[in-house]
Amino acid sequence: MAIIYMIVISMVTCLLLLSSRMSKNVSSLKYITPLIIGVISFGIVIISGFYGGLTGFGIGVISFAILIGSILSIIIILISEIVKSKILKKTY
Repeated sequence: MAIIYMIVISMVTCLLLLSSRMSKNVSSLKYITPLIIGVISFGIVIISGFYGGLTGFGIGVISFAILIGSILSIIIILISEIVKSKILKKTY
């Protein structure tokens, strides 16, 4: 179970860093990157159900952890954007 937590935490960290780096060039990429990773991992979760056995279950669990990480990173990005906009509105 600790491995799944580590996967989720590392995925959130990596996606947040990647999104912040990519958003400096194009601002919409900070939302698209975690979304693409989430869609890919959701597809892998569905495919692993057809694969079967312990291997399919293991792949499904890891993909589900990645999916949770991408959802959490999107939520963190949205919350940070809301907070930034409220802070900017107060200063002007």
